[in-house]
Amino acid sequence: MIDSNLYASPVQASQALITHILEAMDKEPGRPFTIALSGGTTPATLFEVWEREYAAYTPWFRIYFYWVDERCVPPGDEQSNFGLANRLLLSKIEMPSSHYYRIVGEGVPEEETKQYSSIVKTTVPTVGGVPVFDFVLLGIGEDGHTSSIFPGRQELLTAGEPYGVSVNPYNQTVRICMTGLPMIRARHTCFLVAGEGKCSILKQVLDVRNAEVFPASYVWHRARNPLLYASPVS
Repeated sequence: MIDSNLYASPVQASQALITHILEAMDKEPGRPFTIALSGGTTPATLFEVWEREYAAYTPWFRIYFYWVDERCVPPGDEQSNFGLANRLLLSKIEMPSSHYYRIVGEGVPEEETKQYSSIVKTTVPTVGGVPVFDFVLLGIGEDGHTSSIFPGRQELLTAGEPYGVSVNPYNQTVRICMTGLPMIRARHTCFLVAGEGKCSILKQVLDVRNAEVFPASYVWHRARNPLLYASPVS
């Protein structure tokens, strides 16, 4: 594991990631930044820290938020990734709704996948037809999945469209997820990982010998600029 990317707590890992984002924005003050958010327990800490400690220092008018993945549920459902970000961050900051693009989880998955892919391709700068986000924030599941791309769904890593439909193999719930190329081509591909239970899979993901084994390792070893923010505690 990369010691310099290890932090004592999820709060400190979140602080480091937010600081990196703000420093990158300071270096290029004349343009907007596109950031794709994930859901889950660790991003919840990120949202809380961002609102509590950095809201006053963040140029929200220059940020456009997107989502890496979404469960096919309404925004008011406790499983909604957008709902989580909205409760902990968006509803508490001065950011107009025109600055974030949620995945419509309550829509027909196949139709919303096409619609969201179109939105992303027309609002995020593209290179060779691939949207290039400034920051894509990812997590890693204990099975090595990322962006709701689970082991055995490798076709989503090389799909031509920026978003696809995925199914959680453990509970059969349907999700809409970012595919491989936007994660790999992002200017910064950031993995935010916390918890003792993630230590084993994280070591496997970072091992180049496993570059083809897990979706997360596929992305990590191919990403233009992969960055790790990890804490062994949750």
